[in-house]
Amino acid sequence: MLLKLFSIIAWTGLIYGLTTFPILDQGAQEEEVLNLFHLDKIVHFILFGFLAYLILIFLASIWRRRYVIYSTSILLPTVYSLFLENLQKDIPGRLSSPFDFLFSFLGILFFSFAFRKQWDLKIFYYFKNKFFKKYRKSKILLHICCAGCGAYVSQVLSRDYEVILYFDNPNIRTKDEHRRRLEEVQFIGRRFGFLVLIRDYDHDAWLLKVQGLEKEKERGLRCWICYEDRLDRVAQIAKEKGCDLFTSTLSVSPYKDAGKISEIGKKLSVKYGVNFLDRDFKKEDGFRKASQLSRELKLYRQDYCGCEFSM
Repeated sequence: MLLKLFSIIAWTGLIYGLTTFPILDQGAQEEEVLNLFHLDKIVHFILFGFLAYLILIFLASIWRRRYVIYSTSILLPTVYSLFLENLQKDIPGRLSSPFDFLFSFLGILFFSFAFRKQWDLKIFYYFKNKFFKKYRKSKILLHICCAGCGAYVSQVLSRDYEVILYFDNPNIRTKDEHRRRLEEVQFIGRRFGFLVLIRDYDHDAWLLKVQGLEKEKERGLRCWICYEDRLDRVAQIAKEKGCDLFTSTLSVSPYKDAGKISEIGKKLSVKYGVNFLDRDFKKEDGFRKASQLSRELKLYRQDYCGCEFSM
């Protein structure tokens, strides 16, 4: 975290030095000014865009709310750009231009959008897999039901695998609850450098699949259908994304039937031709360790699996 903060300070200082350093002589020709005009816009686009990106990375490691992260990371570089443009009016050999500010702002928006799409991690993994195949770990798609379980399981798996998180939980009873859990998952994705894939929320479709089983006890037939519904898509996505394995955080909970999850996972492994990592993550005191880590990270810790019937 301190390294991220230092990077912001260092980059801010670099921008200040570059944008206040005189680059034109008093008698500069019109052609020189025009040539500098085009280069200057590109420089502003990159400098302030990357500053926004660095701020985003830092804020994403300490805050959850996306609107706070994005509004702050857009506002701060924008204000800094306006400050420097105004400062350049009094510096000989510098030109203050609304176009400079415009391109700075466009850079800020572009890099913020790139962050939202996780282009940074996608580019990193692309080059790592393309040019460093010798060092590539097997790729595993981890279905993550909540950040409380996912933070621990993803850390355990990252020792041996390249982990991609997949948030697919249509069983969650409300959009607000779904959004809150998703934001926590995105937080740990950024915190630990994992890609996060997301499936659209469709609770109505899930309700149809468990219709008639509303009175089933926890760990019963309704839960088995819910396991298979999600794990089936995990296996499909794992195959589409070229993953070597797939698994789920579900087994870390003492309220989930790890034996049934194992049975379903093995069946889907045969169906889709992708290996299933059959592991009961609650073993070796996994649930306690997951709870402890979630408290350390101040994660949202719900007391039910998500569906209205488990409450």
